Amino acid sequence: MKKQISIFLTGLVVIIPLAVTIYVIRWISVVLENLGASLIGSFNVHIWPGVGAAAVLAGIYLVGLLTRFWLFRSLLNFFERLIVRVPGVKTIYESVRDLMGLFGGDSKRMGRVVEYHPPGGDVTLLGILTNDRPPGIGQDPAHPKVAVYLPYSYMFGGMTIYVDPAHTRTVDMPVEAALKLCAIAQVGGRVDELRNPTDQVDPQKKT
Repeated sequence: MKKQISIFLTGLVVIIPLAVTIYVIRWISVVLENLGASLIGSFNVHIWPGVGAAAVLAGIYLVGLLTRFWLFRSLLNFFERLIVRVPGVKTIYESVRDLMGLFGGDSKRMGRVVEYHPPGGDVTLLGILTNDRPPGIGQDPAHPKVAVYLPYSYMFGGMTIYVDPAHTRTVDMPVEAALKLCAIAQVGGRVDELRNPTDQVDPQKKT
Protein backbone atom coordinates (compact mmCIF):
# COMPACT_ATOMS: atom_id res chain seq x y z
CA MET A 1 0.00 0.00 0.00
CA LYS A 2 2.83 2.39 0.85
CA LYS A 3 4.41 1.74 -2.54
CA GLN A 4 1.16 2.60 -4.33
CA ILE A 5 0.80 5.82 -2.34
CA SER A 6 4.41 6.72 -3.17
CA ILE A 7 3.75 6.16 -6.88
CA PHE A 8 0.59 8.30 -6.66
CA LEU A 9 2.46 11.13 -4.90
CA THR A 10 5.21 10.95 -7.53
CA GLY A 11 2.54 11.39 -10.19
CA LEU A 12 1.21 14.46 -8.36
CA VAL A 13 4.71 15.96 -8.24
CA VAL A 14 4.91 15.63 -12.02
CA ILE A 15 1.35 16.68 -12.90
CA ILE A 16 0.68 19.58 -10.55
CA PRO A 17 3.58 21.85 -11.68
CA LEU A 18 2.66 21.19 -15.33
CA ALA A 19 -1.04 21.82 -14.68
CA VAL A 20 -0.38 25.06 -12.79
CA THR A 21 2.04 26.26 -15.49
CA ILE A 22 -0.45 25.51 -18.27
CA TYR A 23 -3.27 27.20 -16.32
CA VAL A 24 -1.23 30.37 -15.71
CA ILE A 25 -0.12 30.55 -19.35
CA ARG A 26 -3.71 30.03 -20.53
CA TRP A 27 -5.01 32.67 -18.10
CA ILE A 28 -2.42 35.21 -19.27
CA SER A 29 -3.23 34.40 -22.90
CA VAL A 30 -6.95 34.96 -22.31
CA VAL A 31 -6.31 38.27 -20.53
CA LEU A 32 -4.03 39.49 -23.33
CA GLU A 33 -6.45 38.32 -26.01
CA ASN A 34 -9.42 40.08 -24.40
CA LEU A 35 -7.39 43.26 -23.92
CA GLY A 36 -6.13 43.30 -27.48
CA ALA A 37 -9.54 42.39 -28.92
CA SER A 38 -11.24 45.20 -26.99
CA LEU A 39 -8.67 47.75 -28.17
CA ILE A 40 -8.75 46.68 -31.81
CA GLY A 41 -12.49 46.12 -31.71
CA SER A 42 -13.03 49.77 -30.81
CA PHE A 43 -12.06 50.53 -34.42
CA ASN A 44 -14.80 48.15 -35.69
CA VAL A 45 -12.18 45.79 -37.09
CA HIS A 46 -12.81 42.05 -37.13
CA ILE A 47 -9.83 40.02 -35.94
CA TRP A 48 -8.99 36.34 -35.82
CA PRO A 49 -8.51 34.56 -32.48
CA GLY A 50 -4.99 35.10 -31.18
CA VAL A 51 -4.45 38.38 -33.00
CA GLY A 52 -5.44 40.38 -29.91
CA ALA A 53 -2.80 38.73 -27.73
CA ALA A 54 -0.20 39.08 -30.49
CA ALA A 55 -1.02 42.78 -30.82
CA VAL A 56 -0.58 43.38 -27.07
CA LEU A 57 2.75 41.52 -27.02
CA ALA A 58 3.91 43.49 -30.06
CA GLY A 59 2.91 46.72 -28.33
CA ILE A 60 4.85 45.79 -25.19
CA TYR A 61 7.91 44.95 -27.30
CA LEU A 62 7.57 48.25 -29.15
CA VAL A 63 7.52 50.20 -25.88
CA GLY A 64 10.62 48.33 -24.72
CA LEU A 65 12.30 49.17 -28.02
CA LEU A 66 11.39 52.86 -27.73
CA THR A 67 12.98 53.07 -24.27
CA ARG A 68 16.34 52.73 -26.02
CA PHE A 69 15.83 56.19 -27.54
CA TRP A 70 16.72 59.26 -25.53
CA LEU A 71 13.64 61.29 -26.55
CA PHE A 72 11.20 58.59 -25.47
CA ARG A 73 13.02 58.08 -22.16
CA SER A 74 12.85 61.83 -21.53
CA LEU A 75 9.08 61.84 -22.10
CA LEU A 76 8.72 58.77 -19.88
CA ASN A 77 10.72 60.43 -17.09
CA PHE A 78 8.55 63.55 -17.41
CA PHE A 79 5.30 61.61 -16.97
CA GLU A 80 6.89 59.62 -14.14
CA ARG A 81 7.72 62.82 -12.27
CA LEU A 82 4.08 63.88 -12.61
CA ILE A 83 2.80 60.53 -11.34
CA VAL A 84 5.03 60.39 -8.25
CA ARG A 85 3.72 63.76 -7.12
CA VAL A 86 0.28 62.29 -6.48
CA PRO A 87 -0.01 60.94 -2.90
CA GLY A 88 -0.93 57.26 -2.79
CA VAL A 89 -0.38 56.81 -6.50
CA LYS A 90 3.35 57.32 -5.95
CA THR A 91 3.53 54.38 -3.51
CA ILE A 92 1.65 52.03 -5.84
CA TYR A 93 3.58 53.07 -8.94
CA GLU A 94 7.06 52.89 -7.41
CA SER A 95 6.35 49.56 -5.70
CA VAL A 96 5.11 47.93 -8.90
CA ARG A 97 7.91 49.51 -10.97
CA ASP A 98 10.65 48.22 -8.67
CA LEU A 99 9.07 44.76 -8.54
CA MET A 100 8.80 44.55 -12.33
CA GLY A 101 12.42 45.65 -12.55
CA LEU A 102 13.33 42.14 -11.39
CA PHE A 103 11.74 40.66 -14.49
CA GLY A 104 13.20 43.26 -16.79
CA GLY A 105 16.86 42.51 -16.14
CA ASP A 106 17.21 45.48 -13.79
CA SER A 107 17.50 43.51 -10.55
CA LYS A 108 20.79 45.25 -9.69
CA ARG A 109 18.76 48.30 -8.72
CA MET A 110 17.14 46.25 -5.97
CA GLY A 111 20.45 45.73 -4.20
CA ARG A 112 22.85 42.89 -3.52
CA VAL A 113 22.56 39.50 -1.89
CA VAL A 114 23.89 39.26 1.67
CA GLU A 115 24.06 36.88 4.59
CA TYR A 116 22.71 38.38 7.80
CA HIS A 117 24.10 37.02 11.05
CA PRO A 118 21.98 38.15 14.03
CA PRO A 119 24.21 39.02 16.97
CA GLY A 120 24.47 36.42 19.70
CA GLY A 121 23.29 33.48 17.61
CA ASP A 122 24.39 30.90 15.05
CA VAL A 123 21.51 31.57 12.63
CA THR A 124 22.30 32.81 9.11
CA LEU A 125 19.60 34.54 7.06
CA LEU A 126 19.76 35.08 3.31
CA GLY A 127 18.49 38.46 2.22
CA ILE A 128 18.81 41.41 -0.14
CA LEU A 129 20.59 44.54 1.05
CA THR A 130 18.35 47.11 -0.59
CA ASN A 131 19.73 50.35 0.81
CA ASP A 132 23.08 51.28 2.37
CA ARG A 133 21.61 54.50 3.75
CA PRO A 134 17.88 54.05 4.41
CA PRO A 135 16.22 57.46 4.83
CA GLY A 136 15.00 58.28 8.33
CA ILE A 137 16.76 55.32 9.97
CA GLY A 138 20.35 54.76 10.98
CA GLN A 139 21.37 58.36 10.48
CA ASP A 140 23.60 58.29 13.56
CA PRO A 141 27.20 57.96 12.24
CA ALA A 142 28.16 56.06 15.38
CA HIS A 143 25.41 53.46 14.82
CA PRO A 144 24.72 53.20 11.06
CA LYS A 145 22.02 50.88 9.74
CA VAL A 146 21.37 49.22 6.40
CA ALA A 147 18.06 47.92 5.05
CA VAL A 148 17.89 44.17 4.42
CA TYR A 149 14.90 42.51 2.79
CA LEU A 150 14.23 38.93 3.96
CA PRO A 151 11.94 37.04 1.54
CA TYR A 152 9.45 34.48 2.84
CA SER A 153 9.45 30.86 1.69
CA TYR A 154 6.53 29.40 -0.26
CA MET A 155 4.62 32.66 -0.20
CA PHE A 156 4.81 36.14 -1.67
CA GLY A 157 6.30 38.85 0.47
CA GLY A 158 8.86 39.27 3.20
CA MET A 159 10.03 41.74 5.80
CA THR A 160 12.53 44.56 5.82
CA ILE A 161 14.86 44.88 8.79
CA TYR A 162 17.42 47.56 9.65
CA VAL A 163 20.66 46.12 10.94
CA ASP A 164 24.26 46.93 11.66
CA PRO A 165 26.24 46.48 8.40
CA ALA A 166 28.92 44.66 10.40
CA HIS A 167 26.47 41.74 10.75
CA THR A 168 26.10 41.30 6.98
CA ARG A 169 28.34 39.65 4.42
CA THR A 170 28.00 40.04 0.65
CA VAL A 171 27.22 36.84 -1.26
CA ASP A 172 28.31 36.38 -4.88
CA MET A 173 24.87 35.44 -6.18
CA PRO A 174 22.36 37.13 -8.53
CA VAL A 175 19.32 38.66 -6.84
CA GLU A 176 16.99 36.50 -8.97
CA ALA A 177 18.74 33.33 -7.78
CA ALA A 178 18.53 34.38 -4.12
CA LEU A 179 14.82 35.17 -4.40
CA LYS A 180 14.17 31.81 -6.06
CA LEU A 181 16.23 30.00 -3.44
CA CYS A 182 14.32 31.65 -0.60
CA ALA A 183 10.96 31.04 -2.28
CA ILE A 184 11.52 27.28 -2.55
CA ALA A 185 13.18 27.02 0.90
CA GLN A 186 16.39 25.54 -0.58
CA VAL A 187 14.45 22.53 -1.91
CA GLY A 188 16.35 21.19 -4.91
CA GLY A 189 18.70 24.18 -4.97
CA ARG A 190 22.11 23.42 -6.47
CA VAL A 191 25.21 25.51 -5.87
CA ASP A 192 26.33 25.42 -9.51
CA GLU A 193 22.96 26.83 -10.62
CA LEU A 194 23.20 29.80 -8.24
CA ARG A 195 26.62 31.10 -9.11
CA ASN A 196 26.91 34.29 -11.05
CA PRO A 197 26.77 33.52 -14.80
CA THR A 198 29.91 35.60 -15.28
CA ASP A 199 31.79 33.30 -12.90
CA GLN A 200 30.94 30.09 -14.73
CA VAL A 201 33.68 28.72 -16.97
CA ASP A 202 33.05 26.94 -20.22
CA PRO A 203 34.49 23.39 -19.84
CA GLN A 204 35.69 23.49 -23.46
CA LYS A 205 37.87 26.50 -22.65
CA LYS A 206 39.71 24.80 -19.81
CA THR A 207 43.33 23.95 -20.52
